Amino acid sequence: MSPMLQHFLLLGVMTLVAGLMFFWSDRRSPTSRALALCLLLIGASLLLEPFESGGAQWWVELAGGFGETAAIVVGMEWARRVGLTAAERPGRVASVLFRVAQGLALLFGAMRLGYLLIAPEAATSERDGLIALRGYEWAIFAPVLGTSALLAGIAILILLIARADPAESIRLRAFVLAAPFLLAGLVVGKAWIPLVLVVGLMIFMAGTVRYLIVQAQRAQALDRFLSPEVARLVKLRGLDEVLRRDRREISVVVCDLRGFTGYARERDSADVVGVLERYYDAVGEVAFRHRGTIKDHAGDGVVILFGAPVAYANHRERAASCALEIVAGLRDRLPPGLGIGAGVACGEVTVGAIRGGGRLEYVAVGSAVNLAARLCDQAQDGEVLVDAAVREGLGDPLASQPRAVGSLKGFGDGVGVYALRSA
Repeated sequence: MSPMLQHFLLLGVMTLVAGLMFFWSDRRSPTSRALALCLLLIGASLLLEPFESGGAQWWVELAGGFGETAAIVVGMEWARRVGLTAAERPGRVASVLFRVAQGLALLFGAMRLGYLLIAPEAATSERDGLIALRGYEWAIFAPVLGTSALLAGIAILILLIARADPAESIRLRAFVLAAPFLLAGLVVGKAWIPLVLVVGLMIFMAGTVRYLIVQAQRAQALDRFLSPEVARLVKLRGLDEVLRRDRREISVVVCDLRGFTGYARERDSADVVGVLERYYDAVGEVAFRHRGTIKDHAGDGVVILFGAPVAYANHRERAASCALEIVAGLRDRLPPGLGIGAGVACGEVTVGAIRGGGRLEYVAVGSAVNLAARLCDQAQDGEVLVDAAVREGLGDPLASQPRAVGSLKGFGDGVGVYALRSA
């Protein structure tokens, strides 16, 4: 086998491996799946080159032409899917341009097939020199492929101006730089194909690697919103394990501010946001120390889960201690006119991820969540109210006394309620 054919084989294998790597590293992304398929098609086409000899040349040329055309169409489909992350109007314009460009690319592929069927000897013969196409081949194919590339380039420019997803924009810019080299592989002589494709693929892969780095940095940023135990579980077992639906017993803490509605009405919204930010930070620090998971921020209310996604045998003690520390620690640090109370309840709930509005949300559904909210509503400033299930599971360091609260909405009068305090 000649050195040139060895180059084709090596480049084809490298491109196939790169496609597989990009697929497995980001297979949940529709854009990355399309990009991986594009690389796989390019790699498969390169691996066919050594077989262009003897009677197999016609069939290899046919398969190679199909693979190259498919790679162009799929590559444009990747860029079109990136456009879905841009603003609505620019994304819609770019999508139309990509669709037209894909249609022209398919026409180019059909023209190549027709040329191969009508004049197989001319279609499979090679010219010496840098450019492999003959003059009449340029006249036939260049306008169609050139127009397709021009429309795709305009669409990419629109997406870059419209500020599509910043991570995807990295790959788009890399593609703009790599495209001239990749397209040159369709017109240069066979001896030059490995060189121009190596340059183009290396430029594009550098952008793709940078994209994966940015995605990893985004994932690390999520650690700020998760308890240390949850973040560790995601890293060790993956996100699917954490988000799997399950029914288990957990404890729920709900805390909110007293007098917040009147406070917010009388002050500038920027000042109110600053108070909420400091309040959320303080609650988050306490929750993380007790290994709780903050489920929701809703106005001045915060919902914290203990026992999900990470299961704890002592979730009652953790929840009660957390609620006491939040109330005791924040009560004297809040601005005048604001107070804080909390409710803690325990029970079996269904936890896991649900899909809605195109996004996943981690939820906890069950009466314990609602009861904790009701107890929080009844708690006075500086008070932590717990239900009987939490009270029964507490250890010696904590003490409680019965608290009469009347009827709780949705639960009636049969709920045992206790005011919690440090022993």
